Amino acid sequence: MTRAHILKLNASGLPICLIDQASAVHLLMRGQIIWSMGGIAVTLHGGLSRKDGEISVLEVPSIISVRDRSNIWNPAQPMRAARQVIYGRDEGLCMYCGDSVGTRGFELDHIIPKSRGGPDTYTNLVCACRVCNGRKGDKTLEEAGMKLLAVPYIPNPAARLILSGRAVIADQMEYLKGYANLRRSLGSKAQRL
Repeated sequence: MTRAHILKLNASGLPICLIDQASAVHLLMRGQIIWSMGGIAVTLHGGLSRKDGEISVLEVPSIISVRDRSNIWNPAQPMRAARQVIYGRDEGLCMYCGDSVGTRGFELDHIIPKSRGGPDTYTNLVCACRVCNGRKGDKTLEEAGMKLLAVPYIPNPAARLILSGRAVIADQMEYLKGYANLRRSLGSKAQRL
């Protein structure tokens, strides 16, 4: 049996995370789901009902919005970066030389070296090939005489989920891409004002 992941949103539709089906059922049984959309991610069958003798069925939608506000994403708060998300954000390219690096062969480089207080955040980590990472070593960009090909950024919540490498089903992907595109267009409009 395939274990489905359910896309969890906050009340306003902001993507929070992918949760397992047991967590989704728990939220459903506690009445925490405000609204849902997408197809049915999993159908669970229970025992026989005393009322009508039918087998009980619980259908869990693939996208749920919940009252829980404990995991709301705050872009101002530094977050620990995820390796797969950085690889996807940087499109599998070394951010120093531009060479393509494989998912197993890439290294993470701290722009501000960790030994000098550089944090493990999306804005301080980039995808690097072994040669460039070795060349830069424990130096700053200026000391190593190197430049970045692109400025590292914090992916929005939808992009993080898309890039995380986890199994995202079609209707969840459609929602996340729509959310990411909306955020991108709103950001470009705000910059023009």
